[in-house]
Amino acid sequence: MRDLSSVLCIVSSDEKYRAIDEIISSCSVFDELPDKERFREAVHRRERIQSTGIGHGVAIAHGKVPGIDHPIAALGFSRDGIIFDDRYPDPVKLIFVIASSPSHESDYLKAVASILSWVHDPDFRKMLVECADNETTERFLTMMRSQEFVPQNPE
Repeated sequence: MRDLSSVLCIVSSDEKYRAIDEIISSCSVFDELPDKERFREAVHRRERIQSTGIGHGVAIAHGKVPGIDHPIAALGFSRDGIIFDDRYPDPVKLIFVIASSPSHESDYLKAVASILSWVHDPDFRKMLVECADNETTERFLTMMRSQEFVPQNPE
């Protein structure tokens, strides 16, 4: 299983594109990509089309890159938060970045749905931002390290 620092970083930038770049360059999980620069450009391109801020202090930036067979995700924490767009006035503190293959859309959707199942829970978001050390956050961090995306409460 990966080290936590391979999928998690503290973001120092206060601008969304620089924060995304910081996550991509800091989290070694993205070293698996065949072309990290092409991925970075894809995430920026997607972000220019429509912001990936989803509200409640969360953004899920993503880009497609050929040559991978499973989604790759990392999480950046911004202590002060970053304004991603005008629709959601709350600063984004949890910035997920996901790489996926254009030919494995269902795996990408499963990863996003799984992450959303966790971050839609306000209590969990608070625990994650506060770096609470408990069973729930440990399950989430284990999921991130393993890159095997499962919902918070699997049925």
